[in-house]
Amino acid sequence: MADAPEGVVLERSRDLAGRRHHPYYRRLLLCAIAVLPVLALLGVFGQKPSTSSADASAASLSVTAPARLRSGLIFQVKVRVMAHRQIKKPEIVFDEGWWESMSVNSIEPEPTESRSKDGRVVLSYGKLEPGESLTSWIYFQVNPTNVGKRREDVQLDDGETPLVSVHRSLTIFP
Repeated sequence: MADAPEGVVLERSRDLAGRRHHPYYRRLLLCAIAVLPVLALLGVFGQKPSTSSADASAASLSVTAPARLRSGLIFQVKVRVMAHRQIKKPEIVFDEGWWESMSVNSIEPEPTESRSKDGRVVLSYGKLEPGESLTSWIYFQVNPTNVGKRREDVQLDDGETPLVSVHRSLTIFP
């Protein structure tokens, strides 16, 4: 048998002396990398919708939307108002967090008016009688560079009078 080439130490190269644990390090690193896709498949990073609601003497308000999202996803927000008394000028007021680095694809039904008020977006609709409901669907897309956590409150006003509000937050993963 020929001698080992110059510079090659058989105990280290062939017998792996001093490197007994290296295969375990590689396996651990591979498992750590595989954890992210597995968590994504299990839905940890978003898009499962949750409903937040609040009741007041004038109306009930519920908001159904995901609380966790990934950048680039398209998602739906459902806002439902149930009037307990007449609401002459129902306005759904969205915090800035709903619009930061988000693209709006569609709002159904179209509001009669939309405007900005103190950095928040206000969607106005027609009068609601007691027992009537208003359901609005908004389709958003998360911009790819959008990452972080923000507040996404929704408030129902009758003109300038606040009636009821729902407090939410959103986490966006890369």
